Amino acid sequence: MNRKKLVVSGLTLFLVLIGGFYLAISMKYENQFLAKTAVDGISIGNETAEEANQTMKKHYQGKRFKVVEDKKELFTFVGTDIGVASDFTKTLEKEIKKQNNWTWLINKVSSNNKQLTVESLAFDDKKVETFVSSLPLDQEHRKKSVNAKIIKKDGKFSIQPEVTGDFFDKSKVSDLLMESVREGVTKIDLKQGYAKPTVIISDKTLQSNLNELKKLNSLSIAYTISGVKEVVPRETLFNWLDLNETGSIVVNKESATSYMQELSNKHSTYKKTRNFKTTKKGIVKVPPGIYGWTLDVTRETESLTNDILLGKNIDRTPRYNGSGYSDDGNEFGESYIEIDLSSQHMWVYENGKLFLETDVISGKPKTPTPKGVFYVWKKERNATLTGEDYATPVDYWLPVDWDGVGIHDSPWQSNYGGNTHLTKGSHGCINTPPAVMLKIYNQIKTGIPVVIY
Repeated sequence: MNRKKLVVSGLTLFLVLIGGFYLAISMKYENQFLAKTAVDGISIGNETAEEANQTMKKHYQGKRFKVVEDKKELFTFVGTDIGVASDFTKTLEKEIKKQNNWTWLINKVSSNNKQLTVESLAFDDKKVETFVSSLPLDQEHRKKSVNAKIIKKDGKFSIQPEVTGDFFDKSKVSDLLMESVREGVTKIDLKQGYAKPTVIISDKTLQSNLNELKKLNSLSIAYTISGVKEVVPRETLFNWLDLNETGSIVVNKESATSYMQELSNKHSTYKKTRNFKTTKKGIVKVPPGIYGWTLDVTRETESLTNDILLGKNIDRTPRYNGSGYSDDGNEFGESYIEIDLSSQHMWVYENGKLFLETDVISGKPKTPTPKGVFYVWKKERNATLTGEDYATPVDYWLPVDWDGVGIHDSPWQSNYGGNTHLTKGSHGCINTPPAVMLKIYNQIKTGIPVVIY
């Protein structure tokens, strides 16, 4: 009986000793990694977080990496070259807490190592930048990548495919090197650091813009100016359409303005000599005056470019500035005043019929009446005409230019027509018999053309 108790006591003591030993070892692994733990192929088993941190720093700072391009070795480097400067302590402490320290014996007899992944590897940014800037990349002899883009050729829009070059993007090279070090990749293919095209031929926006440009280039654009139809040629519209720096479709406003100005120069009458069918002398050429019109180039160009971008066909009369525009090209209309300086005679037409005619007195030789196409821009009663050496009151005043020339009554004159103007001529105005002037004043409206030749 005593022997049995002795055996039991001995066995109990053995188990207590074994349990104590197991417990002691297990408690040790509360602060140490299990025996067969490794990171990036290096063993950190039985090390504390601080010891493992030093092991890892030494490993990464001294580990050699080979960089190749098309199987050709370009250079090698170690972690210290690109500024590996990490403290893994916190990450390692978390990993120790996650492990089951009671499994240390199973871990010890197992044939498998426990591999940890450490994501906190950091770098000294300035060292990385300096290192990459000094690399023998031979950029001068490399071809840069080119994005796919829409081009204009032979009167058509098409997409020019992208070109992939071998020029390095230093930012991508930096990221590639750091990521390879983090992942433990010791052979790095630097082709992954090429600056690749950011827009390729299948890009949806590029395809959409191409289709839209083709659509816009098929628009019909026409203007009817004084009865003449002007159609914008397809090649002209083609040259206007383009893409800006952001890839948006635009109309070249400078070119469109130039085209609109050409139309204005071709058809407008302002400041132009034009033909006039006189009452007695047939067709004569009359120099410019203040009467005439031009296209409103600025507003019309704005409308034109907006309508094109909206995909609208255009068929209209453009806006214009000035006076005398007509759809049939007859800028003088059916109501006008005609003055022949050589015969000192004036005719007034209303609605295509002669209303009256009269002899007049024009400017004297030193202050001649200007020739040109003008218009009555104001009607005024009881005006006083002034100059450097005169102040003359008149009953009826019809100014026709901006320099003080106009048609008015002249009760101080006794004879009209002939050569009276040579000796008793005006300062440039058209002196008219008072009774006739009253009829003219009551009949005509402001805006009526006045042709003086």
